[in-house]
Amino acid sequence: MPIAIFDMDGVLYRGSQVMPYAKEALDRLRRAGWDVFFATNNSTATRLDYLRRLQTLGLGGDLDHIVTSGYATAHYLERRNPKPKDVLVIGADGLREEVHANTLPGSHPPPDAAADGVDPGAMRRYLVSLDLPAAPDAVVVGLDLHLTYAKVAEAQRAILAGAEFVCSNRDRAYPVEGRLLPGAGTIVAAIEIATGAKAVCIGKPEPFLFEEAIRRAAKPHGDRVVVVGDSTDYDMVAAHRVGAAGVLITTGLTEKDALKAASGDAVPDRVVHSLEELFDLGEFAGA
Repeated sequence: MPIAIFDMDGVLYRGSQVMPYAKEALDRLRRAGWDVFFATNNSTATRLDYLRRLQTLGLGGDLDHIVTSGYATAHYLERRNPKPKDVLVIGADGLREEVHANTLPGSHPPPDAAADGVDPGAMRRYLVSLDLPAAPDAVVVGLDLHLTYAKVAEAQRAILAGAEFVCSNRDRAYPVEGRLLPGAGTIVAAIEIATGAKAVCIGKPEPFLFEEAIRRAAKPHGDRVVVVGDSTDYDMVAAHRVGAAGVLITTGLTEKDALKAASGDAVPDRVVHSLEELFDLGEFAGA
């Protein structure tokens, strides 16, 4: 049974908007006997959240065919020896739920400390006066739409004390309706600068997400694994690292000069401009 692994954000939908021919493409592959997986670097939601989103958008799927960077990060920590006992998460509730993290010290400063311009020294005094517990032994960073200086400070404290530093992904941006927003990589970079440490990355372009999908696939699947994504630096590199064919679709994060600048594993095997064009490719022969 051949395997198709789809990135979601920017490929199958953008925000609440389903991309043209997304439902038809997935239905066509399933009818042809393909094992269809969904893999995303987005760690803000759990796999169950993504399942509900896919079903709401009419794209189908089941929990066993969804792999998120948050889920993969949790499994990475589970396999560590010794396993971290106290994990600090800088990220959304979805990542925190996957990792089962503890509450962040100092993450809810009082209004007078958080008010910018009223008393410039208030936040510093608040952070210095906190009665802090022992530093966590692991720090996990993902996309956090409510990032605060206090959160960065606590991540810095833990990492400088020796905590393992892991990030769910290094995405520069993510697509929403009408624009791009800063991705988790922005936050990871800030903490790396604050600590001088380098995070271990679990999401794409590392191969773990796609390896997990392939392990979950029905056997035998032969040699045909095709990844459909919108990034040369992330999707195409990860595809090639697991020996899959990489199909770049230009509907999401693909930057204007990305193809010209791509080299090595970042060079896609195929380029399409819509999901309907997938079925003109030899990789999807018979679908």
